[in-house]
Amino acid sequence: MTLIRGAAVLAATLMLPAHAARAGCDLDMLIGYQLAFAKVVTGYVQDGRRQIGFEGCTRERVLLFEDNTGVRCKETFPQHAVRPKAYLFARSQTDLKLCIGDDLYEVAPPQ
Repeated sequence: MTLIRGAAVLAATLMLPAHAARAGCDLDMLIGYQLAFAKVVTGYVQDGRRQIGFEGCTRERVLLFEDNTGVRCKETFPQHAVRPKAYLFARSQTDLKLCIGDDLYEVAPPQ
């Protein structure tokens, strides 16, 4: 019984990397970047109005995190999610990419 249980655990462990590789952003696009932080997106500011939720990026939209920091979108890409976790990757203070779900956004400091 222990041998069978051990084989099942090993099989599940071997399947994990393949599943993990299919989820999330394409890490090949992030070679040379460092992970700066992982935070939850709680809202955004668009045209001077603060909104709750996440509806993707629109040029000049500022995405807000739960600690009241943010980043400014440099491109438009629609997406909807409820309180998604975002991972910020940086090569420099102005070369930033934000991974949310399977999508990678070019962003900048909020200014």
